[in-house]
Amino acid sequence: MKRTYTIVLFIFFIINFQCYCQTQESIIFFNDGDSIEGLAIIKNNRIKFKISHDSKAEFWDFESIKKIKFIGFEMDKTYEYVKLDSFNGPKLIELVVGGKVSLYQKEKNYYLQNYNGSTILSASNTKSDLDFYYLKRDKDEYATCINNGVFKSWAKNTTEFLYDCDYLVKKIENNEFSLSKIKEIVEFYNDICTE
Repeated sequence: MKRTYTIVLFIFFIINFQCYCQTQESIIFFNDGDSIEGLAIIKNNRIKFKISHDSKAEFWDFESIKKIKFIGFEMDKTYEYVKLDSFNGPKLIELVVGGKVSLYQKEKNYYLQNYNGSTILSASNTKSDLDFYYLKRDKDEYATCINNGVFKSWAKNTTEFLYDCDYLVKKIENNEFSLSKIKEIVEFYNDICTE
């Protein structure tokens, strides 16, 4: 049984390692408005980018880059540098919905440790209820986490953030929406409530 567990863990590690270590077609968007296409990977809140397979890779961060869009694998994903608090620099997190109010998603990580306590594997959960969601208006300096669960529920945080859309506030307060519908809530707000 112990051997089977080790083999499964090893295979999981190899699959995760390959997924996160291969460069992918992408477009990086600079803070000055320019953009460039190439191949990239995200490592430790920085972007490792190169123009082509044969070119030398360079690391970029929030001082030069605003966001990166990955293209391919039948799905496009955009990650943007966003300030989450006043204590740390901007973090590269996924942009789910853009608009007057933008929705960001940050995956919580879990870690497997070996017998002496050192980390041997880290991976991201994919269930939406295990992710942090942030809302940010264009004018806001920091994004607001709506589901940290420390002081208020996601519904309370969301209704306070989207206070100027009575229709949505009432629907959320009447439990007609769950956190799994946050993307639709923000899209509705941007389409209907921001005229």
